Amino acid sequence: MNLITINLKKASNIVLFSIGLFTTAQASAATCDKANTQADINKCIAAKLKAEDSKLNSSYSKLQRVLNKTEQKQLKIAQLAWIDFRDKACQFSARSSSGGSAYSMELNSCLTTHTQQRRIQLDQEIKKIQR
Repeated sequence: MNLITINLKKASNIVLFSIGLFTTAQASAATCDKANTQADINKCIAAKLKAEDSKLNSSYSKLQRVLNKTEQKQLKIAQLAWIDFRDKACQFSARSSSGGSAYSMELNSCLTTHTQQRRIQLDQEIKKIQR
């Protein structure tokens, strides 16, 4: 690795720590690469879900700010329906491992994928409005 890359990584870690995200970043980067046990994998996937959920909440808030009152209500109804769908779809998807140690990994992996897709949808809505 060259010196610039090493210094950028060090600076990034300092910035993440200073804004309170060091634990999440550490869990999703270093821990995921070294996850050998099911428990470690479960923790890693849970950290990824938490990070993606935070991004989704940010996108949702940004979209709410550019909508009028009627649209805000519509978005809230749609978002609550989407959350219900996501949760039920992922519970169904992970059903084969229900009761096992891999259940939370399968469930959270599905939730992460759906959450990321929803965030992308909301970000696209924001871009359409801002054109």
